[in-house]
Amino acid sequence: MTTTVDTLEAAVAAELDAEYAGVGWWGTLYRAPGRRRWYRLIPVEEIDGEQRSELLAWQTRPRRPDLVPVIPGEQGEQRQLAGRWFQVVSYETDAPRGLADALAGREPASGIASVAEALRALPAWRAAIGPELVALPADIVLAGHRPLLLPLPAWGAPSLGQVFAEPERLAHLTPEAARGLPTGDRDPGLHALGVAALRCFESPPDADTERLLQRAACTAVFAPRPHDSRLPSWMRRVEPVRAVREQLRALTTGLGSADPLRLADALDEAHRAMDPLTAVRALRTAGEPRKAVGLAHAALVDGPGYPLLILAAEIAHQDLRDPLEALSLLERAVHADPERGDAYTAQLSIIGGLWTVVQGRLAGATDGSFAHRLLTTARAAFDRLPPDLRRDHAHELAVCLIGQGELVEANTFVHKWLHDGDTLMWWRFDLMLDYAETFLLLGRLDAAEQVAEQVRAGLRRVRESGQRTRHDIHEHGMRYADLVRDLHLKRGGETGA
Repeated sequence: MTTTVDTLEAAVAAELDAEYAGVGWWGTLYRAPGRRRWYRLIPVEEIDGEQRSELLAWQTRPRRPDLVPVIPGEQGEQRQLAGRWFQVVSYETDAPRGLADALAGREPASGIASVAEALRALPAWRAAIGPELVALPADIVLAGHRPLLLPLPAWGAPSLGQVFAEPERLAHLTPEAARGLPTGDRDPGLHALGVAALRCFESPPDADTERLLQRAACTAVFAPRPHDSRLPSWMRRVEPVRAVREQLRALTTGLGSADPLRLADALDEAHRAMDPLTAVRALRTAGEPRKAVGLAHAALVDGPGYPLLILAAEIAHQDLRDPLEALSLLERAVHADPERGDAYTAQLSIIGGLWTVVQGRLAGATDGSFAHRLLTTARAAFDRLPPDLRRDHAHELAVCLIGQGELVEANTFVHKWLHDGDTLMWWRFDLMLDYAETFLLLGRLDAAEQVAEQVRAGLRRVRESGQRTRHDIHEHGMRYADLVRDLHLKRGGETGA
């Protein structure tokens, strides 16, 4: 429903050839960035001759990098707009938006970053204006990521009539001011920015002026109710977000105090933690992998999040030692973005590792259909890899094929990927040992022994040349030793020894 106030704002904006930008501590703000102008309109009855003289004096003040310059009005300092007379304060800036726009956006995180920068600028604004400075979000414009103040002389609070005319001003009042008492030790300017920050976390109440005044006077403009939260449920579980929210609540209810710079740092920390990847990594680093995966699942309710799925799968596999949970997450990643290869390589690595752990007996150790599904997944993952990556991950699929007993296919598969044209890549010891193992399991012992001898010669060559790390040589050497032992046992069994 369109109110009288909305109609007046629209009419003024049309006559001013500008857009309504919000309610300031004094007056209302309009922007015309195409003309490098912002305007503050104050009803003429609200200021006296002395105040008008102070405004004129600001037009000749030296410019400061943290304040938007006050300039003479194109059509005078007083204008009749929509049937009312206003004192017009003109500012020169092409800033396209203000802090009010950032707070009204759909992403609370962007508003938090802007409020943090405003808190850092607060000491300089006070030095220029006075310690009693109070700035509402519409009084602050954003030039890039840098906040600038649309300045006024240090007049203190506007009249009660003007405060009550706009509920937004009421929301930023200190409880003492709402009760008509001196502010005491409380900092009204910091309180106002604290309320602005809290608006990033919670929606302001939809209440009439009288009810809002009562809430402001009782220090509870924002009620701590879950349905009023602007944050998704997973984000409310993140510790830096919870901590700064409680700090803001204490500040705005008078139960605590804060230093602007430290509060800005806390908001920045919360802002970073609102990225689910950052929040999940932080829990992992803190030694809470199970909570990290749980938080990832909660965050994934809001969207598929391919990188988050990959990270959660990695934690499930490496930290929780839960390969099945990891594979479930990777399957979701594949559906989220079938064109990316990370999920496929991770699937191959995990499935290959499963068969390696049970020494090729997964099919017998578990339900056969389950092992078949794993092999099907591994085949699909390998086929979907970019061609230039398949050779790097051929070993993982070879292990799966061997473990499932597909020995002839495994032998042919490994032979293909061991050869680059006519060249045998003897230095791919993982595949060479796979090749030898397929011959051994097929009963072709001479072929297995021949490949094993090539592995032994290759390991000696790289050991002497220093082309491989000692760990790498040791790993392949241990597997070679197992192969030789199995060959010996096999030959002994054939001869009856």
